[in-house]
Amino acid sequence: MRNIQILIFEIVIVGLMVWFGFSEHKILFLQGPRSATISLGIIGMLLCTLSVGKFVSAAPAHPLTILGYLFGTIAMLTFLSQVFRWKLPFIGDAHTALIILAVCMIAKSTIARFSYLLAK
Repeated sequence: MRNIQILIFEIVIVGLMVWFGFSEHKILFLQGPRSATISLGIIGMLLCTLSVGKFVSAAPAHPLTILGYLFGTIAMLTFLSQVFRWKLPFIGDAHTALIILAVCMIAKSTIARFSYLLAK
């Protein structure tokens, strides 16, 4: 696996955001799971350029790219459900949405570590 440092960085960021979301303390602007989910979604969009976002230009129809699309769609839907307070099943609850978004981000980052498998 290449760029393991990015994966470790993303795991630390996701872990901290989940911990901040579930803690009862106010930490900066994070006051609960909804604000942590929104913040994690924004961070996830920025970090996507370091991970699966590189696949799109290299091989847009590769199975790993399609898997990245799937996790990205779930993450984006989860993020938007919290921003606009949509009452969707499973992701309408802020606690569940935070966990789903965290899992999607870690999955996308793990997929991105296999970019060397793409045909150049």
